Amino acid sequence: MNSRVIYSLLVVWQVMAIVADDLDGFVPGFRIDQVFIPSDCTHRAREGDYMYQQYTGYLEDGTKFDSSYDRGNTYNFHLGVGEVIRGMDMGMKGMCKGEKRKITIPPELGYGDDAVGSIPPGSTLIFEVELADVESSGYKMELLHMPENCTRRSAAGDFIREHYNGTFLDGSPFDSSYDRNQTYDFTLGERQVIKGVDMGLMNMCEGERRRLTVPPILAYGDGGYGDIIPPHTTIVFEAELVEIVNGKLRWYKVDGPECSSEEAVYFYDTISILYNGFTESKLEFSSGENETTVYVGGEDVLYGLTEGVIGMCIGERRRLRIPPELAVADINGAGIPQHTRITLDVELVDVQKQDVFKVIDANGDKYLSMEEVEQWLKSNPEFADLAENEEMLENYKAKYFTGKDVDKNNWVSRNEFYGYNTAAHDEL
Repeated sequence: MNSRVIYSLLVVWQVMAIVADDLDGFVPGFRIDQVFIPSDCTHRAREGDYMYQQYTGYLEDGTKFDSSYDRGNTYNFHLGVGEVIRGMDMGMKGMCKGEKRKITIPPELGYGDDAVGSIPPGSTLIFEVELADVESSGYKMELLHMPENCTRRSAAGDFIREHYNGTFLDGSPFDSSYDRNQTYDFTLGERQVIKGVDMGLMNMCEGERRRLTVPPILAYGDGGYGDIIPPHTTIVFEAELVEIVNGKLRWYKVDGPECSSEEAVYFYDTISILYNGFTESKLEFSSGENETTVYVGGEDVLYGLTEGVIGMCIGERRRLRIPPELAVADINGAGIPQHTRITLDVELVDVQKQDVFKVIDANGDKYLSMEEVEQWLKSNPEFADLAENEEMLENYKAKYFTGKDVDKNNWVSRNEFYGYNTAAHDEL
């Protein structure tokens, strides 16, 4: 399979980077073309801003299905809060007053499988848009303190510990984690907190402090919050990022076929892949045109790659966002940086299935016992050092038996061993 195919994806991703500094909104087929950029731009649209938009919408065959110009009025909405289809929210982020763009929106970011007016189900939409005017929501993010050393910045999917003081605009307090002497812990970018806080704690260093002024549209809106936050209230947070505890793998299927669970990649398979990747510091690496052979679950393989390819089918391509915790080990000595956030584009070329379960199952009863796993470990040349290292042996027994005994009945079934039906699809 030609590796140049996977390289071509970078063109679309680079176009999208106009308005998305992170890649969490990536969806195949989404594209932004800047048609006109005004020379004077004092404010770029961001979540919560009130947008005055002119647009014409087309289907892929050129059929016009709607136009605000025909009605003689702008279409007005708040950006980034779900008042329009997701692709439009994404496509107008970062626009200047007077700017024009062409936004191509795949069904996943449009109306999906629903028919809306003259738009057929499953339609890709093309919008020619102009930002006639924009009113800032009043959202502000101010730096209060930056630590001297910053080895890692927060990103969507990170589990973080935060301290904060919450006040109204007049300075009167309504809440403080400091008063409770307990951090507020949550996963960033997964809507576990109000949008203004999710936005404000992205790309932050441990020990950094920021002041966030959050308008109602990005806070508690028209309803307020119980007896604490009145409706239509702007609130202020002085937030400190105490710790980035850990991140998690996030991936998105770019394209490719579906296949059965027996054909899909699972632990212990040997696979052939092509890959491109880059780090936070934009250091790039690639397999080039040569396929790389990987033993899934091998100790010398990038942990995030092992988790990210589970369930893949031959011909499928995925984009993986790998946190530093899973950027451990390499890919067959390729020199990939470790302990840093990595974006990896992977194409699965081939799979050689290996039924390790059958090898371990010495008595053929289709269940594994602790004794069978221990015997296999001791007899396997790959684990030759285990006979003299009791601690390492216990670690491997936990990896291959205890950790797989999902129902805790002291037996491991084939489904438990291979993790069938357990691979998470945590989209970007």
